[in-house]
Amino acid sequence: MLTPNQWERAGSGPLRLGVVGAAGRLGSRIVDECDRRGIEVVWTATRESWHPLPGRHDEKTVPTVVVDASRGAVLPRTADHCRATGAALVACASDLGSVERQAAAELATEVPVVLATNLSVVNWLQHRLVRTAAALSLRLPEIPDASVLERHTATKRDRPSATARSLAAAWDAAGPGATREIASYRAGLPVSEHRFALGFAHETLTISHDVRDLGSAALGAVTAAARIHRAAPRLVTSTELFDEFLLRDDEAN
Repeated sequence: MLTPNQWERAGSGPLRLGVVGAAGRLGSRIVDECDRRGIEVVWTATRESWHPLPGRHDEKTVPTVVVDASRGAVLPRTADHCRATGAALVACASDLGSVERQAAAELATEVPVVLATNLSVVNWLQHRLVRTAAALSLRLPEIPDASVLERHTATKRDRPSATARSLAAAWDAAGPGATREIASYRAGLPVSEHRFALGFAHETLTISHDVRDLGSAALGAVTAAARIHRAAPRLVTSTELFDEFLLRDDEAN
């Protein structure tokens, strides 16, 4: 992750954030994380108030990156705002449909766009472990059955979660066979649990990630914003973005 004195070095000039869904659970944590790290939040939008930038404005009042922490249905409107201001976009919603994905793809021809299924760097590590296990399983004397179990609170709408589907896809792409099952349940305390299990004849290997606070996602969102700040237009997932800078041998200190 970037240290405080690296936020400007990740791009060209100071990072200025806009946050859509700033009053929500994740959006408010992103605003807090920016305050903690000395990153200026120059524009916010909530369900009740979406303030357009004035026709004439100082450059310092325009965000260089917008983090959309709202529902997927809001993304086309956020994309229009980014197009008008030239801001990059970090889209945090996991419930994107074809319309929203198309809006993101079109915007990515003009500015950098990150689609973030899961913003936790520990979730990124879980995916790396699953991919490594998948590749090694091709050499094992016994082929395991893969399954995913995910838990969220009762307020989580989509099931299975985008993260659960992503874990299964990571195994399916590199492993000896398709994931046997993705199971979901909605109960318990915030925030979530994702357990990837490999079942052998006489034993089980489980790679688990339990999240108890949204602070990790907020830090991931701010880190992603710093990475695409002033970057060239493209469409990238948060996993691909973390791959790029966490696996680089020459990463700056």
